[in-house]
Amino acid sequence: MKSTTYSKYSKKLLFTTFNCAKSQLIPLQDMQGIHNDDLIMALTGLAGGILNNGSTCGVVIGGAISSAMIRDKELSGKWTLEDEIQLLSEIKEDVSWFEDRFGTSLCREREELNYQRITVLGLLNPQKAKGCVARSGASMDYFVEKYAAKNSPHPSLPLAKHPRKGAESGEGTVFPSPVSGRAPFEYFRARGEGSEHCAQKILGEIREKTGIGNEKLEQISVALDGGIGLTGGGCGALSGALMALGLKYALDPQKTEPKKLKNIYRSMDSEFFSMAKILVKNFIKEFEYFECSRITGTKFKDWAQFSQFRNSPSCDKLNNFLVKKTVEIINFKKAS
Repeated sequence: MKSTTYSKYSKKLLFTTFNCAKSQLIPLQDMQGIHNDDLIMALTGLAGGILNNGSTCGVVIGGAISSAMIRDKELSGKWTLEDEIQLLSEIKEDVSWFEDRFGTSLCREREELNYQRITVLGLLNPQKAKGCVARSGASMDYFVEKYAAKNSPHPSLPLAKHPRKGAESGEGTVFPSPVSGRAPFEYFRARGEGSEHCAQKILGEIREKTGIGNEKLEQISVALDGGIGLTGGGCGALSGALMALGLKYALDPQKTEPKKLKNIYRSMDSEFFSMAKILVKNFIKEFEYFECSRITGTKFKDWAQFSQFRNSPSCDKLNNFLVKKTVEIINFKKAS
């Protein structure tokens, strides 16, 4: 299919899945010949800026997760820390493109929306749908072109490798090393440190305690580190917890009668949404914000800075809270 075909498909999915994140993931799965229903289900709670709360746009999240999914296919599931760092660099470039094109990657900052925690169906009313449709279509065109270039016989440099501003003065095009002359992944390997991720850690611990989840989902979720590719957007750990709930309790849009699905999204009233709303309400009560940069008070400039903060007591507190609360919600559901 041509770029325009995937773009049209992406736009159509907004009105059939009612989920902007899935509007990116599903066409890119088709384009790459990947079949992963778990990913589709897991993204249910990440639309509309994380459960329709106006944080990072679901189109951005769906694109980031898709990039990780495609990289996982290229690597045959055999990742190194170097691969993970390079992926985050690539996603950071993708988010920069989106922000340059549309002014912001946060739903609530869209002037035409007057975003007040409205539902996805509210986003997709005739007056407000244009912005969502434009973002979904343009993003899909961007990714189709990006991966077509990568797969061509004479590809241009991947977007993540394009020189950044300041490269002329000798600055690196990827993340700067914490030790002069040494690549970031070599630095952490030399110190004996493993990769400490946001959503991946949450998903792994929830799986250990409940049996919900799988290693493939955990690996792909590294895309959400540091607020989506270290950009300071929606909290990756919270997104990971919502992914676990979505994987188990969300309705499959491809197997659900459209009218029923539309009514569920209108009221946000289903098994999954009831559980997810409890989790998000408790998270905001405890940490106040959705965005990584606001929760941490910093916007990570590189992997080294992120990794140091990721192992801090404040992140440990957030991790423990999310795992405990998510497991409580799941166990309560099982007992009811």
